Amino acid sequence: MIDYIQSFWNTNFMPHGHCYFWDPAILWAHAISDSIIALAYFIIPFSLVKIVRKREDFAYKWMLGLFALFILGCGATHVMDVINIWEPWYRLDSTIRVITALASIGTAIMLIKVTPQLILFPSAKKWKELNEELRAMNEQLEWKVNDRTRSFKEVAAEFRFLTDAIPQIVWRADAKGVVNFFNEKWFSYTGIKNNEEALTQWATAIHPEDRSKAVENWEKSVRTGQNVEIEFRLLNGNTQTYRWHLARATAMRDKSGRISKWFGAATDIHDNKIQQQELEKTNEELDNFVYVASHDLKTPINNLDGLMKILESRMSEETKKAAAAVRQMMSKSIEQLKVTVNDLADISRLQRLGDEEETQWVNVKDLIEEFKLNHHVMMRETGARIEEELELPRLHFSRQHLRSILDNLLSNALKYRAQGRILRIKVATYQTPSHDVLVVQDNGLGIKKEYHQKIFEMFRRFHKQAEGSGVGLYIVKRLVEKNHGYIEVDSEPEKGSTFRVFLKK
Repeated sequence: MIDYIQSFWNTNFMPHGHCYFWDPAILWAHAISDSIIALAYFIIPFSLVKIVRKREDFAYKWMLGLFALFILGCGATHVMDVINIWEPWYRLDSTIRVITALASIGTAIMLIKVTPQLILFPSAKKWKELNEELRAMNEQLEWKVNDRTRSFKEVAAEFRFLTDAIPQIVWRADAKGVVNFFNEKWFSYTGIKNNEEALTQWATAIHPEDRSKAVENWEKSVRTGQNVEIEFRLLNGNTQTYRWHLARATAMRDKSGRISKWFGAATDIHDNKIQQQELEKTNEELDNFVYVASHDLKTPINNLDGLMKILESRMSEETKKAAAAVRQMMSKSIEQLKVTVNDLADISRLQRLGDEEETQWVNVKDLIEEFKLNHHVMMRETGARIEEELELPRLHFSRQHLRSILDNLLSNALKYRAQGRILRIKVATYQTPSHDVLVVQDNGLGIKKEYHQKIFEMFRRFHKQAEGSGVGLYIVKRLVEKNHGYIEVDSEPEKGSTFRVFLKK
C-alpha cells in the first residue's frame, strides 16, 4: 500500500505538455480553464455546507453530503489536469478519478430515488401563491378570532349586566364546585369587598346553624349532579342581621353529559318565611283548639243525649206523642253535633300526622270485606253491589290510612246513589311506571264538572240527598298528598263518578 502511494509521484511517464508540443497558447488555455473550473467546483461544496448549517430542517442532508464529495472530486480531477501538463502524476490522478466516479454513481442513484419527492416541491411562483393564500387565511383567521373575542366580551358584559340587574344573588362554579363568580348583589349585600375572599370564604356569610347543612348539600349535589335547593340565613353586611334565602343551583352539561359548570341563584324569602312561620304557628294553635274543642264537646253532647233518653223514659205516652216532632228535631240535632265533632276530631288527627307513617302491604280485598261487614244493613236495603278488578291485590301503604280512603269513597258512593237504579260500585287497582292506582267507580248521581276540584275543599257539599259534613273527600285528599300522591275525579251528572287515587311507589 505504501509502495502504491509512493508511486503517485513516479515521473516515468510523459507529461501532457509534450502532447501540446509545449505550444504556449494551447498549454495555458488548458491550464487556466481547468484552474477556473476547479476553483468553481471547490466553491460549490462550501455553499452546500452553508445551506445545511442554515437549514436545520432540511430533510436531504445526506444527499447534499454525497453531492459535495462528488463536486470536490470533480474539482480535484481538474487540478490534476493542470498538474499533469508539467508533472505526470497519472496514478494519483487515476485514484482521484475512481473516487469521483464512485461518488458520482452514488449521487446519481440517490438523486433518482428522491427525484419524485423533489418534483412535489412547489415552484417559487407556487410558493409565493401559497404564501399569499396563507397570509390571507391568517388575516381572515385573525379577523374571526378578534370578532369572536369581541362577541365573547359582549356576551360576558351582557351576562354581567343581567346578573347585576336582577335582585337575586347569582353565582357560578366549575365542575368541581369551586365558586368562580358572584354578581354585584352578593358584594353589596354581604359587604365583602375582596373578590378572592368572596370566592373562597362564601360559607362564612351563612348563619352558623345553617352553614354545615348548606355546605353538605352543596357538596352532595356536586358529587351526584343533582340540582340544589336549600334554605338558609345569610348575613347582611350592612345591617349585621341574617335574612332567609332560598338557594337553587343547576348543573350545565356538555354533549357527553358531563358537568362543565354550575349556575346558581339565591332569593331573599325572609318576609315570606316569617309569614309562613307565623301561619304555621297560627295553624298549630288552631289545630290545638280544634283538638281540644272536639274532645271537650264530646262529653256534654253525650250527656245531652243521655239526658234526652232519661227525659223520654219519664214522659207519659201522651206527652211523648205531643212532643214527638220536637224530640225528633232534638235527636237529629244531637246526631248532627256528634257527626260534626267526630269530623273535627278526624281533621285534628289528620293535621297531627307525621310526614312519614308506617307502611305495609295491605290486602285491598280484606278492606272491601270490612266495609261490606260494617255497612251490611245499607248494602242489603239498597241492593248495592261491589265489583272487584284487582290487578294489584296488595298496595304498600298505611293500613289505617288506606282503610280511611276506601271507606270514604265507598260511603260517598252509597250516600249519593241515584234513585231508580241499582247502585253498582267497581273497585279496581293497577299500576303505572311511578304509581300504584286505586279506582272507585259508581253509577250514582255524579257531579258537575265545575265542582270537580271544589269537592275536595273542607265542608263543601253539592248534594242535599244525604246527611254529611263535607270533610270526607278533604281527608282523602290530604292523606294521599301527605304520602306524595294525588287524586283525580271524572264525573258526569246522572251517570256516576270515578275517583282515581295515585299512590307513589
